Amino acid sequence: MANRNHPPALAHGELHELFPDVFFVTGTMRMPGPVPIRFSRNMTVVRDGEQLTLINSVRLDDEGLDALDSLGRVTDVVRLAGYHGVDDPFYKERYGAKVWTVAGQRYASGFDQRGASYLTPDVEMTLATELPMEGATLHVIAGNPPEGLVLLERGGGVLIAGDALQNWQAADEYFSWPGKVMMRKMGFIRPHNIGPAWFKQTKPPVDDVKALLDIEFEHVLPAHGAPVRGRARDSYRPGIEALA
Repeated sequence: MANRNHPPALAHGELHELFPDVFFVTGTMRMPGPVPIRFSRNMTVVRDGEQLTLINSVRLDDEGLDALDSLGRVTDVVRLAGYHGVDDPFYKERYGAKVWTVAGQRYASGFDQRGASYLTPDVEMTLATELPMEGATLHVIAGNPPEGLVLLERGGGVLIAGDALQNWQAADEYFSWPGKVMMRKMGFIRPHNIGPAWFKQTKPPVDDVKALLDIEFEHVLPAHGAPVRGRARDSYRPGIEALA
């Protein structure tokens, strides 16, 4: 991959270990355009020995990268959401990391997946793909583009989500005022939420989403919103069952 200008690191918090060898950090997403629309997004880091896998990557500043490097060596970057991935090229270039995406996703700007791709993944994941994390399983929701979720077999089941499962109970410190207004109006600021823009844009089969309830999981680490620790499947059940 040729060097490219990477988006800068934006405001973010510290890496926190939520479960043994599973870390979580909240950062910022800034939408293009003259209006300062910003909101939060999360990255999960999974450690296996000395190897680190970044899921839903968020670029960290120099201090954050030092903290990341103290945990181990970044070897892999896993993209779950078809509209995420802006910081994947940074981590690929900095660490020589292998980039994993769900088969059928493209690295194209904005919501138009027909645009020119700016990164070619190293691995296009299917349900048969062996993931770079111990005890990890991929689940795929069809759509345009498809969406992935990763289940870690620890702590009763830790489900790492992209845009499908969200948990913004309130606008946090990484929201701008216009971002708060827009996201509340669009139905994002709700606990245990099915991503409204994701559901509208990608048109996933409802049966695929409802199949998530067949997975045994106690916790959800979303790309947007606070972690759900304990009884996560029960918490998301009403919203998922209401889909039509």
